[in-house]
Amino acid sequence: MNERPEPMSEDEVTQALAKAVQATLPGSDINVVPDAGGFVVRVVSEHFASLSEADRRSRIQEHVPPRLVSQVHTWELLTESETPWYGDLTTAVIPPPAWSTALGRIENEQATPKKITFASDLDQDLESAPVVTFYSLKGGVGRSTALAAVARRLTSEHGLRVLCIDMDLEAPGLDTLFGIPQESQSDLGVVTALLAYEFGEEPSILDHVVPIDDNGRLFCMPAGRIDGTYAARLRSLEPEIWYRERVNALHQLIDNARNSTLRPDVVLIDSRTGVSPVAAPLLFDVSDMAVVCFHPHSQARNGTELLTGALLSSTTRRQTLLPLTPEPRFVVSPMPPGQSAPRLADRAKSWIDKWLEPFNVARHGAPVLTAEEITHVVPYNAEVSFSDTVTSDSVRLAPYARIADWILQIVPEPAPKRSLQSQTSESKVTALAQLSFSTGTAEELDSEQFLQDYVVTRQVSETADPDTPLILGRKGTGKTALFRWLAAGELPGWTPVAVTTPSFRDRPDWSFGPDNYDVIDQHLATSGQDWGTVWQILIALAVYRTDDATHDVGAPHPAMQSLEPGDFAATQAVLEVLRDPMGALQCVDWLRKVDANGKNQLLLLFDGLDTAFGNTPIQRRRRSHAIAGLLAKQADLAPKFGKIRLKIFVRQDIWSSLRFENKSHFYGLSRRLQWEDQREYFKVVLKRAVHAAAFRDILRTADKALVETNVASWTPDQVDMAWGSLVGERMRGERTAFTSNWVWNRLADGNGDHSPRSLLQLFAAALDWEREEEKRSAYDRSVLRPRSLALSLERVSEPALSALLDEEFQELRAVADALKDYGRTPISEEALRDALGETPEDLITLAREAGLITLNDTDDDARSFRVPDLYRWALRVTRRGPM
Repeated sequence: MNERPEPMSEDEVTQALAKAVQATLPGSDINVVPDAGGFVVRVVSEHFASLSEADRRSRIQEHVPPRLVSQVHTWELLTESETPWYGDLTTAVIPPPAWSTALGRIENEQATPKKITFASDLDQDLESAPVVTFYSLKGGVGRSTALAAVARRLTSEHGLRVLCIDMDLEAPGLDTLFGIPQESQSDLGVVTALLAYEFGEEPSILDHVVPIDDNGRLFCMPAGRIDGTYAARLRSLEPEIWYRERVNALHQLIDNARNSTLRPDVVLIDSRTGVSPVAAPLLFDVSDMAVVCFHPHSQARNGTELLTGALLSSTTRRQTLLPLTPEPRFVVSPMPPGQSAPRLADRAKSWIDKWLEPFNVARHGAPVLTAEEITHVVPYNAEVSFSDTVTSDSVRLAPYARIADWILQIVPEPAPKRSLQSQTSESKVTALAQLSFSTGTAEELDSEQFLQDYVVTRQVSETADPDTPLILGRKGTGKTALFRWLAAGELPGWTPVAVTTPSFRDRPDWSFGPDNYDVIDQHLATSGQDWGTVWQILIALAVYRTDDATHDVGAPHPAMQSLEPGDFAATQAVLEVLRDPMGALQCVDWLRKVDANGKNQLLLLFDGLDTAFGNTPIQRRRRSHAIAGLLAKQADLAPKFGKIRLKIFVRQDIWSSLRFENKSHFYGLSRRLQWEDQREYFKVVLKRAVHAAAFRDILRTADKALVETNVASWTPDQVDMAWGSLVGERMRGERTAFTSNWVWNRLADGNGDHSPRSLLQLFAAALDWEREEEKRSAYDRSVLRPRSLALSLERVSEPALSALLDEEFQELRAVADALKDYGRTPISEEALRDALGETPEDLITLAREAGLITLNDTDDDARSFRVPDLYRWALRVTRRGPM
């Protein structure tokens, strides 16, 4: 059996040919250019002057070894005078994007990967309509149906103008799906147009296009009318020749369609299945995105893996600042109904994740590729499968919505309503230099900076009401910030008294920590007294020691007079009063005198209770008893005072777990500190932004009133305008997700709560990224480009998870570890229970209360839990279904 000769390198071929040709045709010039499947060789020699083409080839092949001849698929044997007719070989010959070339690049790309940049990674729009190729290795997976459905949705739901081109030339059928009768078609279409371009003609693209709808938005270029003439024309097409001619027929077809009066927003191409010569240039050259349809059968695995590698190793013909790679998207279709569907979907995503892994290193800071992000499952639908046409029925188009959304990300958009284009590049650079988003906690900021940055929103005004004694909220939702604002005396007419505080540097002596409360608890255990008594004493001590609060009514108890500084003395004084049978009553009587005789209204503040008692199980039980005692004491003291109010800040989950008599007293007397309004939430970051003079100048050009009023009083329209100037309106333009919704959804924990700290951390990270990116690539639509948010989310997730586990719920580390080990979301309840071992129910309940997980909203009988994006990055879990 004859073995196929091993391919030779360009240098080996050049050297061997030069030696062989020079031996028989001395003085010849030889050029060798690599091409798909071999080489193009040009020999220029005056020895050819009197020879025919056949004689020239015969003479060469007589003296060139057969092994070399097998490597060359095109010979150009010319005289010096003939070369101008053929042009420069090095520029005229472009290696065709053949399958052999594309597949041959995979191994090299994995060893030394080039940077992979997709059209959706770009901040600027593509200069012309994107090309999206729908492809499948095998038939019967709904490829053409998906294309037609997506085209219908893009036109009906999003108002785009779409051109569909049927390049499944051997088995065309796109015209049928759009309801174009064969008898109404002429002999025009893709095949006829391509042949005309091959022969150097300039056919009108409009002659080969059929309008599909009455709105002038959907058009189809059929392959052509199927008859004997069509078959002959099809045999005449030579895709590899397109890349050796002065005019590339495929490029000309697409460019003329883009530049015609059709002005399509996007071009969708239905490709031939399998390893066909036409499919290669469609996938590896002209396409900005390739939608690969397949069914997760083992027969499709190896071929689709190679296709994925070939795509990610290719470079499109797009001319941009960066070479672009065809962007892969996967459609798993058709997915059969029944219990096997989740298993098959997960199998497909597992394959895809494995295929993508070697190429993610080449993303260079861009979001890594995950199967969950770029895969969509289309369920089997008999009505769609057996329907002759694809109509605009919204119900039938719904399963294809996500594919349409992928395409929308790369469709050029109209100019935004608000942009920085009227500003100079210097104004943006100046704004970037001046902007600052402080990310410290409310405890860490100095008073001046805190008060400068704090936004008195509608929520603040409601929760600051002195007649609302109980403020509930999750950690990070702003309890401590509100406490600091009140403690600074910002509420008119009220003198603040901080009874318990978080861990400030200037924490007062009577605001105790775990050791102090431990000593007090030991006394209560032996004396029979309760925590309500302790709070009576601590309140009196705090009011007495606060400047300008008591107005010379003496000390509440002798033990509190002339105290030495420090919490030891304060603790000792509390214990002395506790040992006095009349001590606690004396303190309450003293408070009544302060209330009756004092000129000031006193607001008694209690914060930091969640961490003040410690985090061991014993300390947490002590905390519950103490807070329950404080709340019971508030209910007891409130009717006795006219000018004194208690305001107690309690974490939501602690409040939910408390059991004490008259808990119902607080119904209607509590407020939950929860960010329910996006615009109020965004004012937190916008107030920091307006500190920058250059950003105020940018806003002034849009709305002068913006910089003349306080951020807290901005109208919704003003917030939207400032937000759009800061970070843009859409993540990828007018037709995709609003940046406001994107941020709101991704910074929410499992309970839908939002932390201002996470918002500021996100913008601080985005600002750092934008400063560096602006040096490489200017962007004029907003100060921060929307992409900066997506690339900075990971830097927010880690501190958010750390704050949850280190500052609040150390017992949830077991749940976090289980989620990390599982590696994907959602996770079934059964899998989570198995991973947690003992007492899983308590930990799962606590994890839900803390917002680490949330119940996944599905129609399945088996429950599962989803990890919110806020924590997903830190836990390193991907969006995948359970196995």
